[in-house]
Amino acid sequence: MTMQRIFFQIVVIALLHFMFHGCESSSGLSGKNITHLYSQNQVASKIDVEYSVTHLEQNRSSLNYRIDLNDLFDPEDSPKGATIRYRLYQNYNSQVSMDSGYFVLKELPLSGFYDGVQEIEVPSGRNYMLEIDLIDLYSANRTRSFIDIVNSNSFSNQSYKLKRSSDKIVMKSFVEQADSFFVQCNQQIEDLHLRFYGRNFPIASPPFSAVDNKPFDFTPDSLIVLRRNEQGDFVLYVTKSGMYQVVTDTLSRSGGTIFYFGEHYPKSKTVMDLILPLRYITTSPEYYSLTNSENLKKGVDNYWLKVGGNPERAKMLINTYYSRVETSNERFSSYIEGWKSDRGMCYIVYGPPTKVLRNTASETWLYGDEGHYNTLKLTFTKVQNPFSNNDFRLDRNASLKSPWYRAVEFWRQGRIITY
Repeated sequence: MTMQRIFFQIVVIALLHFMFHGCESSSGLSGKNITHLYSQNQVASKIDVEYSVTHLEQNRSSLNYRIDLNDLFDPEDSPKGATIRYRLYQNYNSQVSMDSGYFVLKELPLSGFYDGVQEIEVPSGRNYMLEIDLIDLYSANRTRSFIDIVNSNSFSNQSYKLKRSSDKIVMKSFVEQADSFFVQCNQQIEDLHLRFYGRNFPIASPPFSAVDNKPFDFTPDSLIVLRRNEQGDFVLYVTKSGMYQVVTDTLSRSGGTIFYFGEHYPKSKTVMDLILPLRYITTSPEYYSLTNSENLKKGVDNYWLKVGGNPERAKMLINTYYSRVETSNERFSSYIEGWKSDRGMCYIVYGPPTKVLRNTASETWLYGDEGHYNTLKLTFTKVQNPFSNNDFRLDRNASLKSPWYRAVEFWRQGRIITY
């Protein structure tokens, strides 16, 4: 490595240190635009990274991360490098961080994925919000992420690490295949129980419709005691679609939940993956015809060809529609598949919002120029859900009827609405 490159690294690290510690004050996140979190297309300057948090003992937690090294700049005469900087806030509305820190990753491989872990301090007894910036050492590329910290002394998804047989940590709230998994607790846990719910929830209702939210039946389909393997980890067998809730107390509704939505999820690969999301833009007779067709795949192809008018346009519509379905599955999965959720429904039909404003209790999506009379505004209120921390419900009202039918009609005419 040349002396110039070494000097450049020292300068970059020094500047990052000044930036991180010289600007501890923040305007908070409430009202900030976080649209990049729901971007459908890969932004050129974005680095793909996943995080998970596991609470240890004595106010300590581990921040696990998985970085796509292919997104980092490849310097000619030195290895790749990145910096991870974090700030801990009491909530999304906080103006000043409670704690902050950063660490530098040097000598990274040139390609593949890099898994790492860093211990951070998170006081126990309440919930927080963790803001994380991943910054490429040799370019302006960066990715900002937000993690809801659940550390109120109750057992949750952040009380353990879920690992595959390959020893890789599962970063998402859902697993992508049926398999055996290992629940690795860093705290002293004597027994773990597993509740299984094999429920099939309905898709979201239109934004203007009244919704009758029926109470959830918490009686599990099965309840078993998880056994330990020779390494002391609890073994969890995922065999069929549903919710697998891990609990320390069978009388408590809180716990950590692992979701399995079937093979291929979050991708849309099976014919039913293609048919079911079409309910948002089809009439009842059309949807019945699709689901009862003798040749399901041919029925889907014919539908899009009819809507598009020609194969080229039909292909464009298909790519756009199902890429939105898959993005919804990645971003909005909770106790139901992401495409079934309120946010998923709106994302699929309306597309990525122009602006997303987040606070502790809700998200507000804006389509079009803010303050314009024609701007579409959608508010999603966060729901306290014992199975998921990613459950948001749309504030429905009659004024959303006209923009909904307008967007659906665009799809039915082979067009994509823009704001």
